[in-house]
Amino acid sequence: MASINTPEEVMAAEQEPGAVFLDVRGEDEVKAESLQSRPYKQAKCSLDDCSELMSKAETLMSDKNAPVIIFCRSGRRAGKAKEVLEQKGYKKVLNAGGVKDMSYLSHSS
Repeated sequence: MASINTPEEVMAAEQEPGAVFLDVRGEDEVKAESLQSRPYKQAKCSLDDCSELMSKAETLMSDKNAPVIIFCRSGRRAGKAKEVLEQKGYKKVLNAGGVKDMSYLSHSS
């Protein structure tokens, strides 16, 4: 199981300039339930296919030094996406877990 960052780590990273929330679930999942409390970008990444994320990463997140806060349904795909982005040279990538785990964001701004 991928290591999931703490709410405190996610909220601290969010305060940094250029921070991006990234949803790596498929479009159907995003339509069913999305992150309401923050703007986010989306690029699909599964445990065995992250080709969409790999092709869109530089377009969606041009600053490789800015935090990228990744989430999915449970944190497993976010963990895989974290590995992919780190291999592409992103310096500060966090796994925020599942979209349901991020309810703490609606209580802060």
